[in-house]
Amino acid sequence: MNKIDGEIATFGTLLTKVCFTNYLPNQMKKILFLGLALFSSAAFQAQIANCSEVFISEYVEGSANNKAIELYNPTAQPIVLDGSYSMGRERNGIGTPMLLPITGTIAPFDVRVFVLDKRNPNGTELEIPVALDLQAKADTFLNPIYVEIDSPMYFNGDDAFFLIKNGNTIIDLLGRSGEDPGSGWWVPGDPLTRWWTIDQTLIRKSSIQRGVLENPSVFDPSLEWDSLPNNTFDNLGVHTCVCGTVAVNELVKHEFSVFPNPVLAGQFAVRTTFDMAAISLYSADGKLIIRKNVLGGQQYLNIEFPEAERGLYFIEIDFADGTSAHRKIISR
Repeated sequence: MNKIDGEIATFGTLLTKVCFTNYLPNQMKKILFLGLALFSSAAFQAQIANCSEVFISEYVEGSANNKAIELYNPTAQPIVLDGSYSMGRERNGIGTPMLLPITGTIAPFDVRVFVLDKRNPNGTELEIPVALDLQAKADTFLNPIYVEIDSPMYFNGDDAFFLIKNGNTIIDLLGRSGEDPGSGWWVPGDPLTRWWTIDQTLIRKSSIQRGVLENPSVFDPSLEWDSLPNNTFDNLGVHTCVCGTVAVNELVKHEFSVFPNPVLAGQFAVRTTFDMAAISLYSADGKLIIRKNVLGGQQYLNIEFPEAERGLYFIEIDFADGTSAHRKIISR
């Protein structure tokens, strides 16, 4: 295979590179792989206040291709991921995170669930489909094609996982960069010596108010995470955190209805009892399909999407009071 690797440079204790591939199928070329260019140890020293930035709230490393990452917004304002955020694994401690840009908006004190894009019911071996109950939890599907050295969502228990902002600032890290722990990480001194990061679901403790900003000298998953059995997906889609204990009670959450749903022939209507400012439609992989500004504080809107293909979409409404809400729709 023909591969072009950008120059490798060492800054501080971490090795980074920009890696470009020219042998990928067209579908994969639509996904941009980002290296941490001009990355330094200072990136681990970002000053982030509690309850002020997105962090990883759940990690699913289940059987076969059952892999998912949930991100939580601990603030009282919507956070738009587009153009600023990326995430992915560091394979076997090589010191080079493999990253994918991520899109979508996370509502205040809400989450967004990213699932490995394996949905072919006839898939075998590396193409085994994600469990149906995990598919149902997804807001966005990512990384459909496996390439050994450039597959950010194909993490195993021995891969550190990064959440990055603005290209080179680490705002969360699960695991320890630069370390290959063998099959996975475990709790130091645990007499059972069981793996915590392989064939497990990890949920961030409710007391945690921000991501890990420094590479730990020793990674002890029990300090910030609760461990659940293999292929546990029930908790995806919601996260309990002290950041939202007070503010969430004061937050105005607006609901809206979409009909018909499933959508037929690409035509549907949106109704709410609150004034709308804008409406957006996203594909399952987070691509913006339609965005319309709503003038005059309308509460009812007809949408036409004649080129809609069958599948899962997400509709998001920005309300005039600055809040937002979203829901899944199906096109048939």
